Amino acid sequence: ICERVPPPRSLPDDDGVVVRAKVIDSWFETKRGVIALVRMLSGTLAEGDRISIVEPASYDQIKEGSIGHKFGKDNFSVQEIGMVIPHRIRTGKLIRGQMGYVIAGLRDPREARPGAILSLQKSMSLLVSNEMALPPSVSTGQQSVLYASVHPIEGEGFDELFAAVSRLALSDAGLEIQQTGGSGSGGGGGGPFLGPGLRVGFQGLLHVEVFRQRLQDESDLEAIVTPPKVPYAIRYLPSKNYHRSPELPREVVIEDLADWPAQGHRFEVMEPMVRVRIL
Repeated sequence: ICERVPPPRSLPDDDGVVVRAKVIDSWFETKRGVIALVRMLSGTLAEGDRISIVEPASYDQIKEGSIGHKFGKDNFSVQEIGMVIPHRIRTGKLIRGQMGYVIAGLRDPREARPGAILSLQKSMSLLVSNEMALPPSVSTGQQSVLYASVHPIEGEGFDELFAAVSRLALSDAGLEIQQTGGSGSGGGGGGPFLGPGLRVGFQGLLHVEVFRQRLQDESDLEAIVTPPKVPYAIRYLPSKNYHRSPELPREVVIEDLADWPAQGHRFEVMEPMVRVRIL
C-alpha cells in the first residue's frame, strides 16, 4: 500500500498555520450531536479551537466563472477530536495529512456537508479575500430529484408532524424540507384540500418509502404523502403569436401541471437525466 498509494500532497500555499480540514462525511448522534469525518489539508486542528465552516464553489461554478464560496456566520468550539481506526480514539489534535473525526457542538448534519471546509475563525479573513485557496467541492449542495407533499392525517397535527420530520432530518441529510401553506395547487403543495404541510425533497423512490416507514416506526405517526413529482424545466422560445414579457425569466422549473404554460407559447421541456455506467 505504501508503495502504490502516494502520501498526501500539501497545498501550494500551505504555510503550516492556516487550517483547512475537508469534510468527507458527517452523521448525527443523540448525545454528541454532529460528528464530522474530516481530512486535514493544511495546518493543525486541536481541541478548544474555534472554527467556522465554508462551502467552496463547485467545479461547475468555477467553469462558469462564479466563485460562489459560502462562508458561515456562526463559529463553533472544537469539543473533541481524534482518529477512527475503526472505533474512535481521542487524540486531541489532527495534523496535515491525517483523517479523523471532529465534534464541535453542531446539531444539524447539513451544516457540515461533504466537501465543506473547516477553518479557524481567526483565519477566515484570508479565505474570504481569496489569499488562501479552497479546493472545489463536487456539487453545489443538496440536489433532490423527487418532491412530495407531506400532510398530517388530522388538521391539528401539523406541529407534531413538523417535529417528527425534523428529527428524521438530523440523521438523513438527503431530506430537503420546506413548509407549505397548502393554499395553492402548484409548487409541491397539497392544494386547498389537504391544508398546511411540508414539501420534502428526496433522492429517489426508495428514499420516499424509507422516509414513510421511519416516520411510522420512530415517531408512531402516519401521514399523507402525495405521489412524488419530478421537476421539469420549461424554456420559452420566441413566438410570433405570443410575446412573453422580457421581465419574466426565459426558463422556469415546474412540478405541477397547474403551472404548465398556457396555450400559444412556444417552449422546450427538459427533464432530469442521469448518465449511468453499469459494471
